[in-house]
Amino acid sequence: MSLQLEAGRIALAGVDLPARWATHPVVVAENVRRGWDATHVWFDDDALLARLRWRARTDGEAPDVPFAVEHDDAGVSLLAVGEPDAAARLVLDADAQLRADGRALGPVTRTSVPRGTHRALAALAAARGVDAPAPFDRPPSGAWDWLGTTAEPPAQPGEDRVVELAGEDGRAEVAECLAVAHPHGELPVDEPRSRWFGWRDHDGVLRGVVGASRRVPGQPWVLGSVGTDPAWRGRGIAAAVTAVATREGLAEAPMVTLGMYADNDTARRLYRRLGYEVAQEFESWRP
Repeated sequence: MSLQLEAGRIALAGVDLPARWATHPVVVAENVRRGWDATHVWFDDDALLARLRWRARTDGEAPDVPFAVEHDDAGVSLLAVGEPDAAARLVLDADAQLRADGRALGPVTRTSVPRGTHRALAALAAARGVDAPAPFDRPPSGAWDWLGTTAEPPAQPGEDRVVELAGEDGRAEVAECLAVAHPHGELPVDEPRSRWFGWRDHDGVLRGVVGASRRVPGQPWVLGSVGTDPAWRGRGIAAAVTAVATREGLAEAPMVTLGMYADNDTARRLYRRLGYEVAQEFESWRP
């Protein structure tokens, strides 16, 4: 993986991370977004595991105010990067350490760990003669890839038809397009400080869109809700809007990121063509 970033000092749970993890793109992006509130961190040369307090996010009203957070003591989340076998070992070691201290790993409300961790953990737990801690005692609920880029994409045909969609009218157009193009898009149209870009046909009708989440000023943009009207697919619309949004994001921060379902090979080819690299293959568990 060539997508490594200079991050300076990064500490989780009061522990300075070694360069191997302080420069990992996922760690850099999440640290900038101030989305991690780690109670514990474990790592070796092959994986890093963070136990995170669950945070409810509420945005400040001023454009330059980052989102606020509220703790929910009902549960924690676990996030790991690196190799699945090593992540599985860290989870079991963390569970044993906390139990020895009279504490618990969970209740875990959600996880994102290297793909294959659940399988590796089941085998390792069996070899050690211990039970896999919840929720690793059940299959993951989804598989996805975390991608990022620090380089401007090459120019794409149709970029001259891409416009930014702002204000109430622009967001209404985005919502109307997504209702056809991607009704279950993960980025809400009304997310505060999000930006939206769309591709218009010769009649001015919006046929494809992409959104950018930018909750914290200066954070790496997270692209989402990329959608093209089914009748207009195969014309390079998604490539054009994503290329424009990526350049806009790189003008504001040194990296742009996105997530995609692991089985979406069409999207994978598109993003690779635009210069995105897979920084981590994840599997997640959600209730």
